[in-house]
Amino acid sequence: MHPVTDVLRARAAGRTDEHRVALVLEGGGMRGVVSAGMTAALERLGMGGAFDLVVGASAGALNGAAFLAGVAAGSAAAYHGSLATREFVNPARLLLGRPAIDVSWVLRHASDGLDADRHARTLASPVPLHCLTVDVDTAEPVDLVGMRTVDELWGALLASSRMPWVGGPPIELGGRRYLDGGLAAPIPVATALGAGATHVLVLQTRPVGVPRSSGSALADRLIVRHLRSLNPQLVGLYHGRVASYEQVVQDIARRSEEPSPPYVLGLRPPAGTPAVKQLERRPDVLRTAAVQAEELVVAALS
Repeated sequence: MHPVTDVLRARAAGRTDEHRVALVLEGGGMRGVVSAGMTAALERLGMGGAFDLVVGASAGALNGAAFLAGVAAGSAAAYHGSLATREFVNPARLLLGRPAIDVSWVLRHASDGLDADRHARTLASPVPLHCLTVDVDTAEPVDLVGMRTVDELWGALLASSRMPWVGGPPIELGGRRYLDGGLAAPIPVATALGAGATHVLVLQTRPVGVPRSSGSALADRLIVRHLRSLNPQLVGLYHGRVASYEQVVQDIARRSEEPSPPYVLGLRPPAGTPAVKQLERRPDVLRTAAVQAEELVVAALS
């Protein structure tokens, strides 16, 4: 038993408290299917209203928006359905100077599991959505929250998920330029704690024992060149991302094993689970990852 588990079960049973409970979601491109499957489990367990704030970066922000809209199950299914297509993921577009991942297509997309009105429901939710992004000019993480219109919501989600080079140029909002929040805060626990969370459930997408790593040497060079052209400070952020990520992962593990206020519980695929690639497009791989992630959370919280 863990204090975070206790509070979530109590809230799902209808009991009230004075805690401030946060849901934090890791992304990682198509690896976001893992946190999407996990939110589908929360939805199935009746914990859709058990949180006071939702915090996500990159695909984690997209999954958080779907969770608040009540379409977490549809979002998880979309990863191995409509998202596993060339319309969304197509590395060949890079050869034409176009982004390999088109998040705007996802936001426009509607299906049985992801209706067009879901964005309005995200905005109508009493639970605020925090979208982590990185300011290009300061190379600092920025928490986008308080979106009031669908356009503002889409802007925040696009900014949070705008992967450097692979995703296209930065997103401009209010005269500022933004890039993927995963560059600085892939697992934004600090944002949740800074917002006053007393209990934090963290949905992690990398299996135990799988560290964050660079892609190919060529991709690294192209991304670094892209970031240097925007702001040389971003290069240092990019080079330090692996070390900073591992530090956060270790802190989550320590807090999970040795509970003390504010309480943090991390859930992630166990060791030996295949890690989903950032640009994965095989439906069977994505479907398996979603099912396993859902089963993991059901087992941990039911």
